[in-house]
Amino acid sequence: MKNFVKIIILMLSINSFSQELKEKDWILKLNATQLIDIFSYPTLQISVERKINPYFSINAEIGYQIYDFYQKDTIFLKPKGFKTNIEGRIYPLKLINSRIKSNRGELYVGLQFFYRENQNTNVVEYFPKNDETKFFRDYFGTKRTAKGINLTFGYQITASKKIVLEPFIGFGILNRSIRNSDIQYNKIKDERVGTGLVPLVQGLNLEESSGSLFNFCTGFRIGYRL
Repeated sequence: MKNFVKIIILMLSINSFSQELKEKDWILKLNATQLIDIFSYPTLQISVERKINPYFSINAEIGYQIYDFYQKDTIFLKPKGFKTNIEGRIYPLKLINSRIKSNRGELYVGLQFFYRENQNTNVVEYFPKNDETKFFRDYFGTKRTAKGINLTFGYQITASKKIVLEPFIGFGILNRSIRNSDIQYNKIKDERVGTGLVPLVQGLNLEESSGSLFNFCTGFRIGYRL
C-alpha cells in the first residue's frame, strides 16, 4: 500500500519539472456511486485529476469503507476496507486540436489500474443436499483483495465555471482473492437458498469466487475545479 501511494504522489508531482505544463488545472471529485455500491462495499471515495497538458491528465482516487449495508446477528470480523486506483486519460478532441474550446464537455478514454481490499462478516443460507427439510443460516468472516485493469470511457461535463459532472463506464480484467473463516457451509454437501440476487451476492463472499474474471464498472463523479 505504501509503495502504491508513493507511485501516485510521484505521478502527480510530474508537473513540478515538466516544461510543457502551461495549464494549471486541478479537479477535486466525489465518486457518488461508490456511496451505494452493493456489489462490493460502499466507500467514501475522493479523487483528484491533474491536467498535464490540454489532452492528457492523471486521475488518482482513494476511498475508505464507512458502513456496512447489512446488520449481522453474529460478528466475526468488523467491516473495514479501502479502494484505490490511478488512471491516465486522453481527451481525443484535444489531442487532435489542442485549441478546441470545450464549452460544455469533453469525451475521454482512460487506462485505469485499481486495487481494493476489505473484511467483514457475511451470511449464507443453505440446506444439506441429502436433507432439504433442514435449513441453516451460517455467519462467517470474509477477507478479500482485488486488483486489475480497466479501459474506461467517460464524459466530463462542465456544469458551471467550477462544477464538473463525470459519468463513466469501464471494462477490464479483475483478479480477486477471497478467504473465509469460521464457515460451516460446504459447496459439495450443501445447496444455497434464496431468490433473486440473494444467492449471487452470497456467492460473491465465498472462496469459490476467487480467481480472474471480466470486470465491468460504471459510476458518476461530481467535481470542483480548484
